[in-house]
Amino acid sequence: RGMQNRTEPWQQSLRALLSALNHSLQGAAPCAPAGRAGQGGARDANAFLYILFVMTLFAGTVGSLVLGYTRARREEGHRDP
Repeated sequence: RGMQNRTEPWQQSLRALLSALNHSLQGAAPCAPAGRAGQGGARDANAFLYILFVMTLFAGTVGSLVLGYTRARREEGHRDP
């Protein structure tokens, strides 16, 4: 019985978290924080552009590495007798 009392606050917080998650998945709008209520749209647009920019740089880096590796393997194959 003593161990059960220690886990009750944890279970209550888990239930509250799961309930909030369930409400957000069902389409209920969560409460907006007080300081950021008016500037959400512009911040979301900037965040989207930043993520798109970073993903483009990452794709270019990975693409150049793959292309360089395949070219090096192709040239290495021609030199071997």
